[in-house]
Amino acid sequence: MVQSQILDFYENKNVFITGGTGFLGKVLIEKLLRSTNAATLYILIRHNKNHDASTRLERMLNCEANYKRRIIAIAGDSAKDNLGLAPEDQEELISKVNIVFHVAATVHFNENLKVVYEVNVQGTKRLLDLSKRFQHLKSVVHVSTAYANWQDEVIDESFCERSFHYKQVESMLQKLSVEEALRLTPSILKKWDSTYAFTKAMAEVLVKENSNGLPIGIFPPSGIVPSYKEPVNNWVDSFGALGLLAFVSLGIARVIPSRLGPIVDLVPVDLVASALIATAWDIPTKDGIPIYNYVSSIDNPITFQDFIASFKTHLPRYPLSKAVRAPKVITQFTTFSKIQHHYLPALLVDLVYVMTLRKPKMLPTIRKFDSLVEIAALTLDKNWQFANNNVKSLWNKMNEDDRKLFPCDVSIVDWKHHFDNFVKGVRVYLFKDPLSTLPEAKIRMQR
Repeated sequence: MVQSQILDFYENKNVFITGGTGFLGKVLIEKLLRSTNAATLYILIRHNKNHDASTRLERMLNCEANYKRRIIAIAGDSAKDNLGLAPEDQEELISKVNIVFHVAATVHFNENLKVVYEVNVQGTKRLLDLSKRFQHLKSVVHVSTAYANWQDEVIDESFCERSFHYKQVESMLQKLSVEEALRLTPSILKKWDSTYAFTKAMAEVLVKENSNGLPIGIFPPSGIVPSYKEPVNNWVDSFGALGLLAFVSLGIARVIPSRLGPIVDLVPVDLVASALIATAWDIPTKDGIPIYNYVSSIDNPITFQDFIASFKTHLPRYPLSKAVRAPKVITQFTTFSKIQHHYLPALLVDLVYVMTLRKPKMLPTIRKFDSLVEIAALTLDKNWQFANNNVKSLWNKMNEDDRKLFPCDVSIVDWKHHFDNFVKGVRVYLFKDPLSTLPEAKIRMQR
């Protein structure tokens, strides 16, 4: 009788998760609760001005009482010394934690470098320092991005040499104010597309130099999109890789470049969560610091043209109630098209705002869309070639029970079927627009 090796690994283990309130973090928590017998999940959660950590966790969760008993909210902040942990919480984690998932990151592509560095790089250093004190540690998974080595088109599962060092950047940023860092960011990034990828690359170097025998691995996924099957089809609660499409769904923008690159690399969030869980199980068997590139372009590629064509087909079937005009996709990405379909309508709307003594907001929104397009073009207009030997080896190592419990083979994804419901999932889960409003929204869009 086949028995799950991964379930054995998690049996009665205590798991510490940073970034648990984010898109991937939520799916990871749900999967751990539903599919493993992990004893306790410690979730690092920041206070905000309205709610403490426990209240934020309670608002986030809507699950069975048995699940809630297995979760403990730990007040903290990756941007603060010692992760902002109270001494008593540190001691509990040190004495109990067995497995760590470091998911926390500032993922906004054009966020101020000084702010991003504090979370993505320094936050990783703080996590490693704490993990070294854990008395019963079995595995640490550091979540990166497949585009951390952005300057290279061939991305192997190994550490790349860099012309910079995170300590150099740290020394520079310490001397700058937030405003000065914002002004100097382009000259610091040089050919990098975003502060996110830049700091993630530095964090990988930091992990390499500061792990000191920790049982740690790096897990870089590509663009994370709505779920394939778990916990439900097409569940999503973050714009993430869908930022451009959200603008189009709302009718704010219509013009999208159709030829950004041969392949768009996407991975469903539920498969990513299962792969993370399996990776933590695999890391203790590896020497050094293994890197698990979790991508789809090798075994199940989807072209950007096919992705946009599918979106274009299904968008009119699920118009949003909050759309400012009928959603439409125009792939003639010319200056004239942008003026006609973006800037002139935005200018007219903003004139109405000004005439009614309200702050104009459509032109700034269109400029933000253009900024996202520019970043997407830098990322997608490259012929990425990823290696994923460690991920393939992991899948081959998993037995039949584990493959059923933790499906993470991206070749099983039927992209056509997935995209059929893609737009519906964005409508229902991301924009909180129930299908009951669909008939009225369709009538409104036809006017």
